[in-house]
Amino acid sequence: MSMTSPIFWAYLLIVSFFVLERVLRQGEAARSLQAGQTDQGSSRLLWTIGLLNLLLVLLAPLLNTYGLGDWQSSLAGWVGIGLMVCGISLRTWAARTLGQFYTRTLRIVEDHQIVKRGPYRILRHPGYLATSIIDIGTGLALNNWIVLLVIPLTSWIAKTYRIRAEEAMLEATFQDQYRAYREKTWKVIPLLY
Repeated sequence: MSMTSPIFWAYLLIVSFFVLERVLRQGEAARSLQAGQTDQGSSRLLWTIGLLNLLLVLLAPLLNTYGLGDWQSSLAGWVGIGLMVCGISLRTWAARTLGQFYTRTLRIVEDHQIVKRGPYRILRHPGYLATSIIDIGTGLALNNWIVLLVIPLTSWIAKTYRIRAEEAMLEATFQDQYRAYREKTWKVIPLLY
């Protein structure tokens, strides 16, 4: 795997993503893995799916070697890298906008409020859109249609459950204020969902 390969850059971007995820979390509450009642097991589901998908990502070169899902397309690989960069950029913007409210598990932290600036002016969950873009980009960059199908699909199932739990937590906490915010924004994809 040479440095001019999209696969090399995909792995480098994945490592960068995990480092950014750690750096962007501000304070102990944000880094805590302790899930509360409002989490509804969504963090465990996301982590389990994430670990299984990471294993698939690591196995992609082996799958490609044996012709399982491989499609040798340099163009698709570089489009995937572009998508990964866009997804990481959006995720970083969303996390920086949330600041201290950007937590690993679903939780309400001290002085919590609904963030309505940055990407949150339009979307309630731009971070999940960002990771979906990264998922698709990863499948393209690794030149493997199995990865391209499995990772976005399984991740979306976990994110859908997480979004439902997150919105229930925010509505229970902020009530009419959150309902008003929800009426003015899209859930994940502008103009669609």
